[in-house]
Amino acid sequence: MSQGQKKRAVPSLFIPSGDPYAHIPKRHFYERLEALLDLSFVREVTAPLYAEKLGRPSLDPVVFFKCMLVAFFENIVADRALEFRLADSLVIRKYLGYGLEERTPDESTLRKTRHLFPEEVFRLVFMRVLAQCAEQGLVRGRALGMDSTTVDGNASMDSLVHKELGCTYEEFILALKRQDTPAATPDAAKTADKERKGKASNAEWHSPSDADARVMQHADKHTHLSYHLDATVDLESGVIVSVGADYADHSDQQTCLDRVDEAVENVEAVGGTPQMIVGDKGHHSGENLRGIEERGLIPLISSPAQTRGAEGFRRDNFTFDAERDQYTCPAGQTLTCRGSRQETWVYQARGAVCRRCPHFGVCTTRKKGRSLSISHDDDLIQANRARVHHPDARPIMMIRRQRGEAPFGYWKQFGGVCRLTGHGVTFATKKALIAGIGWNLRKLITATGAVLRCCLAVLHLLSRVWPCVKAIREVLGEKTRPTPLITRGCSHAGWVIEKRPLSAGC
Repeated sequence: MSQGQKKRAVPSLFIPSGDPYAHIPKRHFYERLEALLDLSFVREVTAPLYAEKLGRPSLDPVVFFKCMLVAFFENIVADRALEFRLADSLVIRKYLGYGLEERTPDESTLRKTRHLFPEEVFRLVFMRVLAQCAEQGLVRGRALGMDSTTVDGNASMDSLVHKELGCTYEEFILALKRQDTPAATPDAAKTADKERKGKASNAEWHSPSDADARVMQHADKHTHLSYHLDATVDLESGVIVSVGADYADHSDQQTCLDRVDEAVENVEAVGGTPQMIVGDKGHHSGENLRGIEERGLIPLISSPAQTRGAEGFRRDNFTFDAERDQYTCPAGQTLTCRGSRQETWVYQARGAVCRRCPHFGVCTTRKKGRSLSISHDDDLIQANRARVHHPDARPIMMIRRQRGEAPFGYWKQFGGVCRLTGHGVTFATKKALIAGIGWNLRKLITATGAVLRCCLAVLHLLSRVWPCVKAIREVLGEKTRPTPLITRGCSHAGWVIEKRPLSAGC
């Protein structure tokens, strides 16, 4: 074979009339996705958002959602990069239904269409995919795992402005430093500000470019204006049943019950029956445990370790007397109830007794005496703690760590959600919904692919078995007649086909 050398192609005057997609491999990913998901219902849903005849035709809503899925599967963050990818790829052109001579959607069209469609449209698409997952047996909803992550927003820390003074952060810390050192430089002010506590508080600072973004420190210790994304997962299959976004300074404790209601509603809408809610320590509170049980579900929320205080004088070392409503400390002194404060009962010992105790300084250093704060829902907290530490619960907690946290790792590394390029909670919610749709489509394609492989294996086995049956019948002198490919059971015409391993051959 001689060495070939590619010559630069000369553009032709006319576009060839043959099939431009003839050389594309069959059964590629987007072809399977097109066959799996029918988005034509989106046109009817979004029809009220457009005029009937006035103005030029808009971008097809079906094409818009296909573009959003391409951005997810191609790990594209910005709309400008997506615009280039749509125009560059022949496979994606075929998936969108665009010819070689047609111009694919540009960045401004995608951005304006996303802004036009409300969250409800995105949720309808999410629910349609979730219903398809349920049809494949991927949604049972018996155990639901909750988790969340923080994603950088499209706003710089340099854009922070003080809510009352109206100055920038650099101007503020420089003025603060010059109160002590009038000749301080901006660099000296930045160095001194590193040790200051309570800086860049969301109560005092905001970003004019993105008012919904909040200052948050991420798990890798970097600080940025961010948003909070959460997802609830069916722990049996890993399918996302609920997804959303919120302000970054809203903790999991605050949003837990709202997410539980949304997840339960979605699961019941596709025929599932929720029984258990599994979460990490961020969702733990007496109010959440009470709310989950009031909804007829079993809470399995990781409980914080009760290790505060010196060993031997922690909360678990105090004995409670229900009849007298008092606690007894390890030294034998009593702590009586002094009232309620912030949804907790306060039990406190007498200060004079504690100061005379030989353990004073170890058990407590307060001159008023040792105190305990007991939640109003302490019975629920202790029952949940017992469930979490039971050996049977350990596999469920491990599964939640694997399947509950897996979507966020995939989104950030492969799904184009390492950061947000738009502004506002609404944009973050739409981005999260698209990520949830893409994640569930991956699960659905994998499941349907497994079914297809099983069917092909069965057909291959039957193609090997049938010639053997035909040969046996000819040897016995029976007239061969057409037989259905698959019959009930393994017998036909009085003969029983012996079960053999696949490797036995014929």
